Amino acid sequence: MKHLNSIAMRRVLVFLLILLQACLVLSAQEKVPAAYDRIMKDPVYAYLEYSPYKAPTEPCALPPKGYKPVYISHYGRHGARYNYKQEGYDDLKAFFEKAIVAGVLTPDGRALAQKYLGAYKYFDGRAGDLTPLGWDQHYGIGGRMYRNYRQVFRKHPHLDARASTIQRSIMSMVAFCDAIEEQDSHVRIDKETSESFMPIMNPHHSNHPFSESVRGGKKPYGKGWMKEVKDLKARTIRADDFLPRYFNDLDWVERNFGKTNLELELYFLMISTACTDVPVSFEGMFSPEELYGLWEWRNYFYYQKWGPGENGTNPAFLLASLLLDDIMDKADEDLASGKFGARLRFGHDTPIAMILCLMGVDGWSTPAAHPSDIKYFYDFTNVPMAANLQLVFYARRGAPTLVRMMLNERDITLPLPGENAPYYRWSDFTSHYRTVTSAAKSMIEDLLK
Repeated sequence: MKHLNSIAMRRVLVFLLILLQACLVLSAQEKVPAAYDRIMKDPVYAYLEYSPYKAPTEPCALPPKGYKPVYISHYGRHGARYNYKQEGYDDLKAFFEKAIVAGVLTPDGRALAQKYLGAYKYFDGRAGDLTPLGWDQHYGIGGRMYRNYRQVFRKHPHLDARASTIQRSIMSMVAFCDAIEEQDSHVRIDKETSESFMPIMNPHHSNHPFSESVRGGKKPYGKGWMKEVKDLKARTIRADDFLPRYFNDLDWVERNFGKTNLELELYFLMISTACTDVPVSFEGMFSPEELYGLWEWRNYFYYQKWGPGENGTNPAFLLASLLLDDIMDKADEDLASGKFGARLRFGHDTPIAMILCLMGVDGWSTPAAHPSDIKYFYDFTNVPMAANLQLVFYARRGAPTLVRMMLNERDITLPLPGENAPYYRWSDFTSHYRTVTSAAKSMIEDLLK
């Protein structure tokens, strides 16, 4: 009984800590505009994690007087890619071929089928690959990092880059590093990829010590979350309204593919094709209102799976504690040695969302009592292709080291003492977040017992 009470108290403690972080941040910022309004103005906003990366145009806050950049810690998602699964491309091809024979296509449906079948050659065998746009995204981010923090690279310190073992992440690393090395012939970056990096690079990878596959199939999140996701999906995705534009027999569609499944596959086809340079576009298939429904459901899906979940009851994001510890450990070691200039990491989208939630950043950890509240503060569109976190460290003789944290090259607010925000004392950062990661790891260990 004492053990159970200890577990319960530890769970309460860590969620109170996460909630306190969220309240500290939200008290200092205005509510974001409704996603509906954004999608009505720009339908691309509904693409979420397939959204194109937008380089910053606004100026960044200047550091306190006398402070100079000395070190960078970075985590970047791979750049733009093709659709995630080859099965999606192949299943659509087979379905459209069958639909043509069955005569169930409207005139718009026949045009769509012919367009897709003609474009299939561009997609065959490319699922998950980095696209030229993805390469350009990372090449641009790497080049801006060098130009913005030239002092970090000036003395040619050791630079370390590591990527997840997935091809698109490796190629993103190469593009990023090429951009830096091409601007300074004396700069050399050590580049590596290995399965041994994966628990840090991808917190939900099977090699993670808290992974469900390592711990006998137990999941670190509650089993009830999927029902809520399915309920919202049923309310927001209206296949019976969407599909008649393209098909004259919805019963046939349901038997041969599934109406909702087909709408989703066409949506993923459209948003993934926008990430490529293929000479065809599928934009315009959906109305802005339909795109909003898709956005709301998928945003909620990510909130439930990798965020805090309703009422803050989903601990899956705590898996990012290894990544946050690695950032802090390596930064402490590198700053003490004075030999390292940057640690560059290249991985995936969910680790960024998970670590932002763990850190209580700008609404990412806010618990919601109802699904309709989530769109006002949680927005997975902020993890686009090539999304990145950058922690830039600043030093001044005789003064404490400061750090600023950026999401997609834009300053973000942390739940820390902020007299110089967005520049924070590194000692305050580590003091606070080592408590967070320690509580997170203890909680997951307890949940998996």
